[in-house]
Amino acid sequence: MAIIRSTLAMIITVCMAPSLAWAKDPVLEVFRAQVEIERRLLGADLTRFERTEEQLREATDRMLRLGEDLVRAERDNEDIGALAARSVDARRAEREVIDLVAEAGGLRNGISARRAHIEQLQNEIERLDKAMKSAPDELSGRWTVAIEPGGMKGTFDLRLDGTIVAGDYQLSGGWKGSLRGTLVDGVIRLERIDAQQGFAAIYTGRLVNRGGERRIEGVWEATNLAAGMPTQGGWVARRDSDS
Repeated sequence: MAIIRSTLAMIITVCMAPSLAWAKDPVLEVFRAQVEIERRLLGADLTRFERTEEQLREATDRMLRLGEDLVRAERDNEDIGALAARSVDARRAEREVIDLVAEAGGLRNGISARRAHIEQLQNEIERLDKAMKSAPDELSGRWTVAIEPGGMKGTFDLRLDGTIVAGDYQLSGGWKGSLRGTLVDGVIRLERIDAQQGFAAIYTGRLVNRGGERRIEGVWEATNLAAGMPTQGGWVARRDSDS
């Protein structure tokens, strides 16, 4: 579970990045990408294991052949120098077999651990997938927003698909446009794309309950720094009862 917890922490951070804002489902996509990476690494491990097993077979054959030659030379009473050379070759072959056995064992253990990791990731993907499908949608609908400083008011119409958020907005002063972002673990991040100004601001907030009322409370920061305009502040959204 330590692996899954660390991976989830990484995923939550990654999912807040704008570069993943258009992924179908950032959390599951990162998990699935990791599974694909692990499968490729597993394939490489299996190739190395096959190569090591082949080397082990060859080294074992060589060790047995040298051992048989040494025994035969002993029976034939070869001179001491030749016997010593044969003994060195036999020990070198034995050492090679021992090293290859250790390498094969390490690869075998690594393959087993990697398969277990893949299974763990796949189980987590299945759990998250089921949780997303069964979780109530607490975001989709119309929200009445108040943005400070300046007392700007308006509406956010939001749609949630997995962890991806999309929508439209209208604000006092005639400002309108689209919204895009993510909702991960109750934390929402929205990019406000204004019809006139383009990418205008980033809104972050958290879904909370205040006296039985569902709200979003957070902060915003401007990305289009117009002279004389506020560059950051706070915002609150209340879900319309009809949504």
